[in-house]
Amino acid sequence: MLLFFLKKISYIIFFFLICFDINNGQRLNNFFNSPENRLKFANQLFIEKDYLRALEEYKEYLKVYDNDTVRFKYAECLLRIERFEESGENFKSLFFNSTLEEEAKLNFYRANFLLNLSNNNLAHFREIAEKEIYQSEKFSKYINRLKFISYLFDKSPLPDSSKFFSAFDDSNYTFIKKFYLLKKYPPYKSKTTAGILSAFLPGLGKIYLGETGDGVTAFIATGLLTILSVNNFNNDHQFRGWLFAGLSALTYAGNIYGSVAAAKVYNAKVKSSFINEMNNYFKQRNYFLPHFDFIER
Repeated sequence: MLLFFLKKISYIIFFFLICFDINNGQRLNNFFNSPENRLKFANQLFIEKDYLRALEEYKEYLKVYDNDTVRFKYAECLLRIERFEESGENFKSLFFNSTLEEEAKLNFYRANFLLNLSNNNLAHFREIAEKEIYQSEKFSKYINRLKFISYLFDKSPLPDSSKFFSAFDDSNYTFIKKFYLLKKYPPYKSKTTAGILSAFLPGLGKIYLGETGDGVTAFIATGLLTILSVNNFNNDHQFRGWLFAGLSALTYAGNIYGSVAAAKVYNAKVKSSFINEMNNYFKQRNYFLPHFDFIER
């Protein structure tokens, strides 16, 4: 009887302990999943540059509260994980009746600039930049500067130098002038010149392209084969004469073709180096756009 009674008591205690744990677990879960704590967690993730997880936490917070700063940071997360089109649309939602209207307009342009830079369609970005409805009075000089930067990255003719340079601060003048002149007068090598020089003297086209070793090798190889051909013909070795003559002609023609192809490669490297240098320069400086301290809190 006593044993039966003790078992009953233990079951009751066990039942209450389970209920207590469930209730506490629910309270704990509700505490951590409260909008306020989600926001704190999201802000910490943002500071740690874990933008993908921060994005989800901001999204959950916005289901409960509408907050301009959180909406801005949500759009900023999309921007930083390179979902530029979505980012631009979210910034656009802050254009009217928002305390961050001006900042949102600037970042809308930033998102569209990066989107069209990745799509190689910066002419479309400039079309958007001309629309008055999107213009920002507070940050107009930054948007104007982005337009000028866009000309450096595509095939469009450059604007007048005086207008172009006036958009940038004097402290950046040296590099901006360098990029402007490299875009306007790229140090390309002529494919035609390389081919003609190699036809005139084997290897000369390669030397013109800075490939001195290849040029000397081509000159020696073509010259040696030609000498062997002439020598064999002079000694009445017709087969070997024609063999070396054919090899000499192939080397001569290959040298011309190779010089033209090398000029294309040279120009591609010049362009790639120019784009990479510009990308690094402007990225490191955030395309001369201002940083907003409130999003880092």
